[in-house]
Amino acid sequence: MHFYIPGAIAGIIVFQVSIIAPTMFKKLKIEDFGTAIRSIWPKFFALICFLALASIAVMVSSGDGNNVHLGISGFTLLASGICYGIIPATNRATDSGNSKKFDLLHKLSVWLTVAILLANIAFLLV
Repeated sequence: MHFYIPGAIAGIIVFQVSIIAPTMFKKLKIEDFGTAIRSIWPKFFALICFLALASIAVMVSSGDGNNVHLGISGFTLLASGICYGIIPATNRATDSGNSKKFDLLHKLSVWLTVAILLANIAFLLV
C-alpha cells in the first residue's frame, strides 16, 4: 500500500511539467499564463506536501516501508514545502523585474522538483 502515494507523486509531477505547463504556455497569452500559473503552482506543491505527509502517516501507522522510504517521503515533504514557501518571493522578483533573483528561485524550485521526482521513482525501486 505504501508504494501508491510515491507513484502518484511521480505521476503528478510528470503530468504537470509535461502536459499542463507546456499546454498553458502554448495556448495562453503571456499575461494569462502568468495569472494561471500563479494559481496552479501553489496548489501543485501543496498537493505534493499533503501526499508526502500522507505517505509518512501510512508507513508509520502500518509498519510498512523502511528508513529509506521514510527518508524519501520526509525529503519530499521538506522540498515541496520549500518550493511552496518560495513562491511569494519568486512572484515578487518577477513583479519587480529582478531577473537575477527570479532565476535563482526558479532554478531552486525546478531542481527540487526534479529531485522529488527522482526520489519518488527511487522509492518504488528500493
